[in-house]
This record gives sequence, C-alpha cells and structure tokens, in this order.
Amino acid sequence: MANTPHGGILKDLVARDEPLRENLKAEAKTLPDIILTERQLCDLELLTNGGFSPLEGFLNEADYNGVVTSLRLADGTLFPIPINLDVSQEDIDRLHIVPGARIALRDPRDDQALAIITVDDIYKPDRVREAINVFGADDPAHPAVAYLRTKVKDFYVGGKVQAIQAPIHFDYVALRCTCLLFSTDDQRSLTD
Repeated sequence: MANTPHGGILKDLVARDEPLRENLKAEAKTLPDIILTERQLCDLELLTNGGFSPLEGFLNEADYNGVVTSLRLADGTLFPIPINLDVSQEDIDRLHIVPGARIALRDPRDDQALAIITVDDIYKPDRVREAINVFGADDPAHPAVAYLRTKVKDFYVGGKVQAIQAPIHFDYVALRCTCLLFSTDDQRSLTD
C-alpha cells in the first residue's frame, strides 16, 4: 500500500467470508430496518469501504462530542467531521432502538440489506454547536447548515456496522470498471 490509511489500519467492513455474509443476510431478514437516505447511503459506503478509516460505524456520542469540540475521536485520533445516522423519535419508538439492538440498514433504491448496525447509543445532538464548530457558522445560507437544520432528524444512533455488501451502482460503470481495461503493470504505473 502506497500510503498508510488514516488511523493506521484500513477498515474494510464488508463481510468477505461467504458463510458470515450469508448469516448476516439471513439475520437482516429478521431485524427491524432503516431505509437509508441518499446521504446516509453515501456515508455507509465510505464507512464500509474504508474511506472513513479508522471508523467502524456511525459515531457514538463520545466520538461525536470529541469531533464537534476538538476534531478528535474519543481516543484522540484526528477526525474532521461527524459521521452520523440520524433518526426520528418515531423511528426510535417504531423500531425499538435501544443500546444493543441490531438493525438492518437498507438501500433506498432497491431495498437491499447492506449492513447491520449494533446500537451503542442514541443521543440528541447540539446542532447549533455542530454547525458553528464544523461549518464555521450557524448560517442557513451555508448549504451544509441548511441541510443540518431542515433535513437531519432529531436523534443520532451510534454503533459499529457489519456490511453485508457494498451498494450497487449503475452510473459511470465504465469508470468504475477501469481496472478491467488495464494490465496489472499499467495499474501499478497509474498508482505510482
């Protein structure tokens, strides 16, 4: 690997072991589920493919507070922005979301179970503090602040994720499959 991943270890959360993946698929069918928003889907994909290493799931309250106040996870690792799974009070009540619960996370486009989250905690964020500390101001003219104020639900669920599969993408297929167009030597020269 050319560069060391942030936090020292690349966190690939997709279950590569076939029996484990099949067990997770079967379990997901029996669990309550959250249909992700498009934004949550993007965050889940970056969590599961290691793009948000060293995270192993959505931020629990201690990590969230650390990131919002000092740009650091609870263990002191630098991390620039909160990665949250937001839910409503209705979701909490309907799905019986409590610490220790396991919940399937589903793709909004095709309803496929992509992952299972094991809930660490449920907490109410301070969105004004989040806006000021993360985006520089609580200004609704800022697109991220506007999204935080109008789209984000009232509670965050923190917990580790076990990914069943990565989301399937049907756009830019040629760009996603460029590895098939080059020989191994060509691929190495592109990464050097």
